Amino acid sequence: MSLTVTIIAKLSGVEPRTVQRARDTAAAFDGDVNAAVPEEFTYGAGARCYALATIAEFRPALFWGGLMALLAVPALMLVKVLHG
Repeated sequence: MSLTVTIIAKLSGVEPRTVQRARDTAAAFDGDVNAAVPEEFTYGAGARCYALATIAEFRPALFWGGLMALLAVPALMLVKVLHG
């Protein structure tokens, strides 16, 4: 299981095999915006999972940059508070 699958599973609250299925589906659509999304990925945790899988598949720099920002912003705020 890859790190990307693990992270998406934790963030979206689904099982890793669902994330892998979402990544495979997103890769099969090959960026076709008019392709019909499967029903299980249209609402709730499945939609979050599919959205993150699509971003990770087609815009990996945005995906990893966003994750780094999730960690960096609170750390920078803490440093600002501690050092005046």
